[in-house]
Amino acid sequence: MSHAAQVSFLSKLDATDFPPNTLFVFTCNSTDGLEKRFLSSCRVIEFSSYGIAGEVAELLSSIWDAEAPADAPKPNFVRIVNDSTNNVRDSLMSLEVELMAI
Repeated sequence: MSHAAQVSFLSKLDATDFPPNTLFVFTCNSTDGLEKRFLSSCRVIEFSSYGIAGEVAELLSSIWDAEAPADAPKPNFVRIVNDSTNNVRDSLMSLEVELMAI
């Protein structure tokens, strides 16, 4: 987020006329480029993909069952998730490649 955007949001967050019933959600891969005064106005929630490999593999399996021909050999869903380092989006993209190859 640019410095100007941070200042703009800070003025809104610090304002006495803060919009009622409003929740701002900011997402980023790293907070390194954000100013401390901006971060102090926000609650930082760390997301982790640790421990989700089994659930993601099950998701891939259910997608495969719905999209692939019945006689198509199933790929190793756990390997796909592991190769994607538990990144759900990357796992789905890899599964899509597998589906296009059949």
